[in-house]
Amino acid sequence: MSGSNEAFVEIIRFDRFSQKMKYGGVGMVFGKINHGLTTNYFSEIFYESQVGSDGVPVVSLQAASKAILYDIASEISVALRFLQGREWFDANVQFSTTGLPPFSEIVVDGWRAEWGNSTRVDLEFYLEDLCQELELNDLIYSQEWYYAKASYLYFKDHKLPDHAMTIGILLSQMWWKLEQEDAAIRGRENQRSLDRANLAKKLRMKEQATAKDTVLVMYWHRALQEHGAEVMKRDSNAAQAIFAMATERRPRELQIRSSGKIIGAEAIRKRLVELRRQGKIG
Repeated sequence: MSGSNEAFVEIIRFDRFSQKMKYGGVGMVFGKINHGLTTNYFSEIFYESQVGSDGVPVVSLQAASKAILYDIASEISVALRFLQGREWFDANVQFSTTGLPPFSEIVVDGWRAEWGNSTRVDLEFYLEDLCQELELNDLIYSQEWYYAKASYLYFKDHKLPDHAMTIGILLSQMWWKLEQEDAAIRGRENQRSLDRANLAKKLRMKEQATAKDTVLVMYWHRALQEHGAEVMKRDSNAAQAIFAMATERRPRELQIRSSGKIIGAEAIRKRLVELRRQGKIG
């Protein structure tokens, strides 16, 4: 196939079994999915009905994508552990993969009691807000952002046939960017100037985070007066009330810089948990 962004399956080799399996499998096919600069390998059992006129198995893009779900789940599990190591998740959250391909998926344990929906849905919204937080703090296209975005796409709809290729593109872009940045850093003659720039960036991010927390505390007390303690004692309810207030008044501190949108209610809820722990709200 000609288009550089067009996905297609390439058969590397296939082997026939000495006898047909009891449920119809006649051999094993090995191949790869090419999508632009991204390549994902797969192996899958094939059946007599899948053999073409030339004797070579024909594997659809959808079937090949399903066969590599296990590898993608493993990559996403690595990404989630990376984010956890950067303290984007609670320390008691654990990620692991389970099952056999193509039924593998990520298991999440250790969520706080406030999470009321299914774990997969919770994690989808959590990661979406995490991406927004990273954008808000000028960390878009950082390693954290790429990992969060790829993980969000996985949990958003992990059964889409092309999700593995989409995630693969994100991850390949990330590694290319990091390698280029490392080369640029190594080529700098004055490392001290880079350190000063990084320190200034960290201080700016800290100031932005402090300003955001200040606005959240102020809105929480306003919402408390409006809705009462019974409603505000649950962070999920408080987050929705603050989100509605922020959507109407649009404070700059709670806007996502790239889009101007207000950060999501789940991102607000996450900060409320920490602010309550710090004793800044009741």
